[in-house]
Amino acid sequence: MQLVCIRCGRPLVEGGNVGPLCLECFIETHRILCVPERLEFDYCRYCGSIRIGYKWVEGGELGEASAKFLERHLSEHVEPCVKEVESFRLESVEPLTAPSWRTMYRVVFSARLRGVDRAVRVSYTVEVRAKPTICPACKDARGGDYNVLLQVRGEKPAKLAKVLSPLLESSRQLANSIVDIVEYGNGVDFLLLDRGSASKIVRQLRKYYRVRLGATGEDVGITSRGRLRRRLVLSLHLLEERRR
Repeated sequence: MQLVCIRCGRPLVEGGNVGPLCLECFIETHRILCVPERLEFDYCRYCGSIRIGYKWVEGGELGEASAKFLERHLSEHVEPCVKEVESFRLESVEPLTAPSWRTMYRVVFSARLRGVDRAVRVSYTVEVRAKPTICPACKDARGGDYNVLLQVRGEKPAKLAKVLSPLLESSRQLANSIVDIVEYGNGVDFLLLDRGSASKIVRQLRKYYRVRLGATGEDVGITSRGRLRRRLVLSLHLLEERRR
């Protein structure tokens, strides 16, 4: 006697059903994974950092930061909603609306279900809201402090300004991260709030020059919690222009 799905009446196929339900009906009637419908996170409107737990990490522009927070949350906090799930993994995160303080995403997972021979794909819609705030590093910078010193040597400031101007005009995060720029005869010092902004400048200059990069640190005081505070010092030497 052919067994049929108790919901739709279609014949059940070995390796393609979950208990008394066919695979299609099981997915329609059960929430496979406990994916939240709404999430929100703290986003520093000056440097683009995002808060993960008790730590602030590099986020980037608003759209990039929102997607990064969502992917990290889904990778670390999603759990099965039904006992039939044996394993699952995140496949994709796709924005459904233009990046903003409130962005809608479609997230897709693949999952292995007990009794089913193949992996199934399930999708969910998640609303992600960014809460504009100021990270501790930027609060310090409002008083003229900074966390990264990028020393660029080997080119005149006017030429560096020409090379970097497209980046500075397109990246709000970088513009907000710059506390000051000090010019010298053979280069400039960038006083920055975060490492991500320094990395963007270095990547841009590498398109035009062969470079040598060094990194050190310097003690700059004590935090409010009594910990030693250090500043990253990056020394970028421009050796020669690349042929373009």
